[in-house]
Amino acid sequence: MSELKSRLPGKYKPDLDAFLSGADEKTKPEKTIPEKTIPEKTIPEKTIPKHKSKYSWESAGVREDVTKVYNLRLSEPYLLKLKYIAEQTPDSMQKFCINVLEKEIDKKIKELTK
Repeated sequence: MSELKSRLPGKYKPDLDAFLSGADEKTKPEKTIPEKTIPEKTIPEKTIPKHKSKYSWESAGVREDVTKVYNLRLSEPYLLKLKYIAEQTPDSMQKFCINVLEKEIDKKIKELTK
């Protein structure tokens, strides 16, 4: 069986360090471009959104076909209950949660935006 050997930190290994940092590579000096040939920076015009929305979910860039991930922390008993529901019904845990949660979110939004 071979012994494990370690080296003291700080011992310089030029080949390895040069490889890792890329310091050994000789680079060509950058060509300087006369100032006159550099195009002036143009500031893009501010675009006014076509659709001003009162709520973030109504913004023009929000898409129904995009799914975002949100982790939900459940206590162990509730996770086991959710697994039981999924085993006893045709819906997966994910589908069950989405159906229930979306209905409750819409209900709460109606309540808050009246």
